[in-house]
Amino acid sequence: MNIKKILKRVAKEKRYKKLDIFVTLSLIILFVFSCIMVYSASMIGNKYGMFTGNVPVAANYFLIKQLIWATISLCAYLVFATIIPYEIFKNKNIYTSGFLFIVILLIIPLFQASVNGAHSWINLAGFTFQPSTIAQIFIIAYMALILESRKRTLLRPTPLKELISMFGVPLAVLVFIFLQNDTGTMLITVFVLVVMVLCANISFRNIYTLIKISILGASGGLFILLITVIFYSGSSYRVNRIKTFLDPFSGKSSSDSQVVNSLISFGNGGLFGRGLGNSIQKLGYLPEAHTDFILAITAEELGYFGVLFLVLLLSIIILKIIYTGLKAGRTFESLFALGFAALLFIQTIINMGGVSASLPLTGVPIPYFSFGGSSMFILSITLGIIMNLLSHIKYVRGSN
Repeated sequence: MNIKKILKRVAKEKRYKKLDIFVTLSLIILFVFSCIMVYSASMIGNKYGMFTGNVPVAANYFLIKQLIWATISLCAYLVFATIIPYEIFKNKNIYTSGFLFIVILLIIPLFQASVNGAHSWINLAGFTFQPSTIAQIFIIAYMALILESRKRTLLRPTPLKELISMFGVPLAVLVFIFLQNDTGTMLITVFVLVVMVLCANISFRNIYTLIKISILGASGGLFILLITVIFYSGSSYRVNRIKTFLDPFSGKSSSDSQVVNSLISFGNGGLFGRGLGNSIQKLGYLPEAHTDFILAITAEELGYFGVLFLVLLLSIIILKIIYTGLKAGRTFESLFALGFAALLFIQTIINMGGVSASLPLTGVPIPYFSFGGSSMFILSITLGIIMNLLSHIKYVRGSN
């Protein structure tokens, strides 16, 4: 379908009138909630430079940044949800040049300073962003396109060589993410790929072959990691986080104190919390209070019900994306939506598991909530694409 036909169809369907109100309101409330908690978590620490390399800044320093990014992200969401048709992302030519662009973005951080042991951030004139978030969305869209274009081939047992060629691009991207030492992002991306493959209508033998390859790769990686944990006594972030997960009360690394103080936050909060702004753990005990551990601060100040409110907002968005994927009726649209839902879900679970000592710490933020502009912006654009698709589905169902 050419661009003129796409634009005519969008104009005919009037997708801007079918924008999902529940997702939009949930996203707006989530952004407002995020700004409130980022300010609460950072306002005192900013005066002493706790989050800015011992350089004192204004109390509202991170609040202003989060407000700017939340506004830009909301505008991007509305533009992609109502104006830019989702169909343009089915153009195969985008992914040829897109792959080279993604690789370049992933290589640049390898030559820059590490952040918490990972070379996953690009710093340009004071502006920082994490290209792996763009890479994740690229992989979801690319795999949705491949699984649609090769669906007839995948209905029957496919030679291993051909399977590897289909998954070559995402595997290459995963290698670069691995080289950045960003284990959390890599594992999340692998999980998303597994979900997309299981949701695709392909031969069980192909799934079995892919599962065997995945198990072999995962086993090798876990073996190397365990050997490193057992015999390596250095200060590797990856090793320390595994050791912290196994025994958070050992007191042998900085990760231990972070997890213990996070657990204290949950205990202090109880059901109703200590009150907004009254967290104790943000006073220098949690070094990433406004990013990785913002959930712990939320739990301490607003209690169980504050965390439950956050989970409710994210659940509305994720469930609506899953609904879109199930009702799409086409392979690309369905897999793209389900893959994105899997990304938001596992990213949320990993962050919550890390701060509650249920999973190893990975440095993965909570979608749309933790401080961080690039992630919020990219995820908002992707959500807008999904909502554009949902508006089309509403039109088709209404016509029928």
